[in-house]
Amino acid sequence: MMDDKTIVDMWKYLNDQYIPILEQAIFVKSPIDEDYYDYIKKHRKLGGFAHALDLKRKEKGLRPAELYKKANVDRRHYSKLMGPEGKHPSFNTAISFALALRLERQEFDELLQTAGYALSSFSSRDVCVMYCLEKGIHNIDDVNDLLFSIGIEPLTRDTG
Repeated sequence: MMDDKTIVDMWKYLNDQYIPILEQAIFVKSPIDEDYYDYIKKHRKLGGFAHALDLKRKEKGLRPAELYKKANVDRRHYSKLMGPEGKHPSFNTAISFALALRLERQEFDELLQTAGYALSSFSSRDVCVMYCLEKGIHNIDDVNDLLFSIGIEPLTRDTG
């Protein structure tokens, strides 16, 4: 459970960083306007998420089981992501792996981009994840507790 000081600090960060949806409509064309799969295909980096994830895992000296357990992803789902069929990760799964790898913000963003995703100031949940990155909160359970404590749906266990 997150302490009250962290929760209050998170609320302040959210109030400073979050851009309400009305401002989004005025300033930015949302990728939601595009077909979801076209958007993912267009924004994916060469080599794919699985390749980038495996490189980062090896760079951090983690065994596959250590990584998927830290990300709160089950073995079967991890195998589908890494296997020949190359299942595309959900946004939650990509965030969970990036947190489990304890990546700095730039590396975090680069890993998400390999799957065609990005954190946005237009999403209160994304802003909360940004806060966690800034404060060095990488444990998925702590991130989920913090999200839950302020009324935002946590990153959930992705079972495939």
